[in-house]
Amino acid sequence: MTPNKRRAGTAVEPQVRRRCVAGALFFAPKARHEEAIMNNRRFCYRSLGAAASVLLMLIMSLTPPPALASEEGANASTEVAGQRARFMQDFCGASPEDIAQYKEKLSKILTEASDFDTRWQNGWRRGERDALQLRALQLNSPAEFATRVKNNCERVRWQADNSLRPRPPK
Repeated sequence: MTPNKRRAGTAVEPQVRRRCVAGALFFAPKARHEEAIMNNRRFCYRSLGAAASVLLMLIMSLTPPPALASEEGANASTEVAGQRARFMQDFCGASPEDIAQYKEKLSKILTEASDFDTRWQNGWRRGERDALQLRALQLNSPAEFATRVKNNCERVRWQADNSLRPRPPK
């Protein structure tokens, strides 16, 4: 039986379907649809307000304080720079003096890093592991090794030069 048909002796009001922005459906008799619309809007606004406040709290809890974020970034940059330096010395022909100069310049730029020398050594050791893998590639596939080293040397030199550029203040 459809909602708009009359049954003998009863009056059935037609149903009006209203939709909330949040997706909740609300059915109300047509005669009271103004009241239903207001109730539905209140429900929608409450739902959206609650969702917005939960989202805001989530975002705020996941974002580290700016000082901590810059320290973590500087620490990661220091380790990557140590790894890069090891690669440049082993495969790109950089001298130990060049690496020492690079390290000294970088330590003046990455002042936020906690314990620069320890972070550098961690990266340097990671570079040793990478060098062992590349040397194995050199024995097994000299042509692929030469191609990879040539491409990586260009990229690593550019990254090293880029890391020494002064950063704009935030």
